[in-house]
Amino acid sequence: MKRAILAVGTACLLWTALASGARAAGDCPGASSLAEMTSDNATFQAAQPFDLSRITSAGALLKKNGTQLGVYLSNGEFNVEQMASSFVVPIKETGVFIAAINFSNGSDPIAPGIYSPASGYGKPLWVTAEVKVAREEKGAIVSLGVREGTAEIVRMTENSVCGRFDLRLVKKDGQVSGAISGEFNVPLETSRW
Repeated sequence: MKRAILAVGTACLLWTALASGARAAGDCPGASSLAEMTSDNATFQAAQPFDLSRITSAGALLKKNGTQLGVYLSNGEFNVEQMASSFVVPIKETGVFIAAINFSNGSDPIAPGIYSPASGYGKPLWVTAEVKVAREEKGAIVSLGVREGTAEIVRMTENSVCGRFDLRLVKKDGQVSGAISGEFNVPLETSRW
């Protein structure tokens, strides 16, 4: 009887994950990469050029009792806590960036699935994107203001998370004023806060 209940429970969990848009673990990208990262923001523009072909630091931090997840990709040498900080931007020179894809699931824990910027603040399955760059001595956080596209968490374990993202901000005239796309397969840490 216990085996039958366990089998049914496992099948329900698998169905829920697949129905929510999660893919099989085999669909995880092999490595983290950025295909595109643009913004017409003046601070972003002044900090360029960025070499997107070289990701030297990558990681993810689960926060707010598991309801928020930040995924970080950088061409600089940083640890996850440095990349996740919204108080101190550790970047001092142009050409260095920290790209952040921020997942939020309302009051529910982060789980595999497809997240959208259209979901809206505080709602389930919401995603935003920002880039940390050099500006004077303190650095700056530039929101990409994405409103279209999706970000997918394909798989999430206690120690790692992987997925893909293609997010953009398109003006009324059809011009793209901000965009970021790529994939991630990174170690996962949990914040104490």
